[in-house]
Amino acid sequence: MSVAELPIYVVSVTTFEDRHRHMNTQAKKYGLNLEYIWNFDADVLTEIDMARVKEDALPRPSVSALLKHLEAQTRQVGREHPICLVLEDDAILFDGFVEKLERTLQLAKALDPGWLIFLGGADNRIDARFLESNELRLIEKPISTAEAYLLDLAGCRRRLAWLEDNLIDLPADHLLKTIDDRLGIRHYWVSEPLAIQGSITGRFRTALDSSRGKHSRVYLMMRYWYNRLRKQIVPRIFKSLLVLNLLPFL
Repeated sequence: MSVAELPIYVVSVTTFEDRHRHMNTQAKKYGLNLEYIWNFDADVLTEIDMARVKEDALPRPSVSALLKHLEAQTRQVGREHPICLVLEDDAILFDGFVEKLERTLQLAKALDPGWLIFLGGADNRIDARFLESNELRLIEKPISTAEAYLLDLAGCRRRLAWLEDNLIDLPADHLLKTIDDRLGIRHYWVSEPLAIQGSITGRFRTALDSSRGKHSRVYLMMRYWYNRLRKQIVPRIFKSLLVLNLLPFL
């Protein structure tokens, strides 16, 4: 499957017009075909929707976001797409996104059925495996956030079957991690991030994270770049210098 054939579901809210413009601009830039998930806005959740969630486990906005993430999987299973991409509406796609995504899809062909590939995490700490090569690779590691990830059909079928008999009590990223650990669905990161959450960088005001919402956008931007530098960029530079035997000259 190529990027041009890939179903791309965008988790969004009907009224978030600034985020829609942001995503549509990126779609035009990269030639992506987006399908927005409008179902399950917080103000229209029904008793049936809320009955899927353990009582008082999550606030309505978090329930809304979670059910939208699960709706993407429901659509994938219903249409029997082998792979889909799920994006949150504040996802910022990095330069070279399409080329790196094409390579990721090629790498996914070698995986056993039942997987998730996380494309984000640009400000998360990485371990030595991420520094072993400059070549784009898949590294087994649980998802940390949910701004951008690939799903295969087998994994979606197993998750949805599990959810038929179990209530939801965690937000999307934690739920995916918890369910998949129980079901033996493997998670992978791309060795180089392809996207980041705009609410982490300060591009957008967060709709879900109350602690992040207390800070200004300038503060969030500075914190993002500080974390990205110390957790990923500097370690990668250090590793490159070490490989080139340039450290003694610094």
